[in-house]
Amino acid sequence: MSAQFTAQDHPGTVLMHNYFIPKNLTIYRVAKETGIDKKSMTRVLCGRESLPVKDAVLLARYFGEADDFFADLQLRHDLRREQAYLTNR
Repeated sequence: MSAQFTAQDHPGTVLMHNYFIPKNLTIYRVAKETGIDKKSMTRVLCGRESLPVKDAVLLARYFGEADDFFADLQLRHDLRREQAYLTNR
């Protein structure tokens, strides 16, 4: 995969723009095929919720990535957000 994203990008944004849209996948289909709750996946893809580790591993396997790929994106996103918060307080 040659996706372009930064540590500031929410994992849901990365999933949506680099996996779902290019492959014409629906939330319903991926949720059904991975066993991930559809509502939870929708909240993650919209950036309203963090990506749980279990779901991150399931999605990584579904999309042929290393098990830690999406979990690492979530960790980096959380780290950058916390660093910005601590810098600005």
